[in-house]
Amino acid sequence: MTSTEAFPITLAFPPQGHFTQPYLALPCLKAWLHQGGHRDVELRDLSVEAYDHFLSADYLDYARHRAAACLETERHETHGTPELNFENMRAWRAAVETEVSAQALIDTIDQAKEVLRGPDCFDPEKYIPAVRALYHGLRVVSAAHHPSELTPHNFTMRYANDRSKEILAATLDAQENPFIKFFSEEVLPGLIERQPRVLGLSVIYGSQLIPALTLGRMVKEALPNCHVTAGGGFLAYIGHKLTQAPGMHVCLDSIIFHEGEAPLLALCNVLKAATEGETVDLSEIGGLTWFDRREELQVRNNGPAHPVKLDEAPVPDFRGLPFELYFSPETVIPYDINRGCYYGECTFCTLPTVIGPGYRTRNASTIAKHVAELRDHYDSTHFNFITDCMPPGMIRDLPEALIESNAGITWWSDARVEPKAYDEQGAQRLYASGCRKLLFGYETATPRLLKLMKKGQSLKATAQVAENCNKAGISVTWYAMVGFPSETREEARATLAFIQENAPAVREVSLQTFHIDEVAEVYHQPDQFGIKILSDEEADLQLYHDYEASSGMTQQEAAEMFEEMMTGLRESLPLFKGDNIFYFMQKSHYFLQLARGLRPDEFVELCAQRKQKLQARDAHPSLTPTTGLGLRDLPFSYTSVIQTLGHPLARAARPDFLTGRFVTDAEEEARAQLGGVPRGQSVLAYDPLNHEFLEISPDARKLIEALGQAGSLEALLDTLSPDAPDTGRTYEKIVSFARDLHRGGLLTVNCTTLPEARTNPRPLTQHA
Repeated sequence: MTSTEAFPITLAFPPQGHFTQPYLALPCLKAWLHQGGHRDVELRDLSVEAYDHFLSADYLDYARHRAAACLETERHETHGTPELNFENMRAWRAAVETEVSAQALIDTIDQAKEVLRGPDCFDPEKYIPAVRALYHGLRVVSAAHHPSELTPHNFTMRYANDRSKEILAATLDAQENPFIKFFSEEVLPGLIERQPRVLGLSVIYGSQLIPALTLGRMVKEALPNCHVTAGGGFLAYIGHKLTQAPGMHVCLDSIIFHEGEAPLLALCNVLKAATEGETVDLSEIGGLTWFDRREELQVRNNGPAHPVKLDEAPVPDFRGLPFELYFSPETVIPYDINRGCYYGECTFCTLPTVIGPGYRTRNASTIAKHVAELRDHYDSTHFNFITDCMPPGMIRDLPEALIESNAGITWWSDARVEPKAYDEQGAQRLYASGCRKLLFGYETATPRLLKLMKKGQSLKATAQVAENCNKAGISVTWYAMVGFPSETREEARATLAFIQENAPAVREVSLQTFHIDEVAEVYHQPDQFGIKILSDEEADLQLYHDYEASSGMTQQEAAEMFEEMMTGLRESLPLFKGDNIFYFMQKSHYFLQLARGLRPDEFVELCAQRKQKLQARDAHPSLTPTTGLGLRDLPFSYTSVIQTLGHPLARAARPDFLTGRFVTDAEEEARAQLGGVPRGQSVLAYDPLNHEFLEISPDARKLIEALGQAGSLEALLDTLSPDAPDTGRTYEKIVSFARDLHRGGLLTVNCTTLPEARTNPRPLTQHA
């Protein structure tokens, strides 16, 4: 074993990733390094650290003032232009939302975080407002760095992440890149004090690329003797292009491809054996591409690394991760039961290639042993089994091993439709082992397309597997796509219809538009799928490509169909209706409800009860304006702006959620086809209790202000003269108006506003 004294290593997960549970890559790497003799390994989840930092009262106050200074709301409102132009809509929306909501968010953000991290998270009446507060807090953060946008699911800038020049520019743009300040003040001082010899960055998503390279650049400037390496799923796609891009050597020293355990250990051993600051030969390390700085700067591509024997890999080591910062009431521990895909035939899928090399699995007994260790060490009984799909044998063996070992856990994972394995008995065995949620690749209801995709499954089997799991108490999610080459609108609607037919068994649907990347079979065999690949010469890091199809929908038509299908899903699936969809959007939150013992139907009823309470709100005599209510007069319709920016053309003008790239000419096309929003007086209100934006009329604002002056609805109604004409009609109008504003959260019941003798006030009746 190599001696590793005084060789500190820091492994970091850069922003932006989900903030509800830890990621698995770094704990796997740490365990492997420990096994190899490196004991001083620090883990940093900089993504959740950044979210916690940004979503604080101090930062939101800073962001509010920064946004006011840079967005110049009045410039869009006072020049007398007849309409709000498309190119100004996002800035105007960011400005008015920040102005009306920031103070309420500053006052309540800590409470919202407490809700999501504690038992109140299980109460929909408290959960939904808390989640909204986080979303809206991030809109304030984004406004301060406009046009950059940070959400719970993405980070984008005006710089495209498939162009190296733009990426490098983004790493230096302190105005629009919020992570420069965050890294400088919250991360870099600790790294300088620690003096790590190796900094490893795990880049799984495209949204992490700019933050990761920003940090790499800053560390290389501050710590020239620290070797900065990076790996992860996204770099497995574009890593070779990235190292060939001019200037990337200022951000990185090397990239590890595919499985990282063995290459990272070998890299650390070589660097440890060298004198600090010495440029060394790394050519013997498999799976590594590196910048050779010994003489003239050159990029060296080593051969592939040998895969690790997964069943012999140590249990992941999560020690050091900030469990207290994740926005979940209980920890869900990720654990990889296999790597790669045993099926590996789908023509659209690239995961078997980038996760490689090859398919390997752990034995069921090893999994059960590791699960018990993780359960006991981290005091959590909730697991997310990381897998592309479990092979039929594992579907049988793993539940039996968990049951026999009295694991006492609950878990969820991805899965593949295997009708023999997921029969009624198999589904019941899975539930008995703790399985509460499974996600299956359904994709489409068109057999012709399933054949093109090489899915190897039938619609009958897909529906039957879902039904068997549902009967056993397991919640089923289907993955579906729209826009696969040659798909027609009618076929896409059939996909939606089939979901709706199976809605009692299918609780959630993860729907995405089809994208072509350079690894998939669709890209390499375009003639077979009737498409022409379109490349962008300026996109030197291009992974995803536009295309022209000889039949079926265009990409734009597929984007429009996506919106139509999502509308249908919201109408058909209880978990997608209204703000229930937040449970789907926050990773593991719905699962944790099931893990508490609720069946899917029971959870749906819990959500329905919240809705019923909101709709039951009436015009209570003590209604007064909600404390902390934000109101702002608008010269343009907020709702119209939201609708315009939600149009598929407008969405294409921003970096895509999946790819992070701009669609060519989308901004110009959206401007030409969507136009602007004409002037029209309205008011934007922000409910500080439920954290909702509502557009109301100027008359509604007048009523709110009159209620505030009168002290209560009853007191206001008492000012009406019974002898005045149309008093009855005015009375009814005020009561109806107040009822709607109460249901919207802008008015609240406050019995302290009534005389002491009437804390149980009389019901409102028709004025004579």
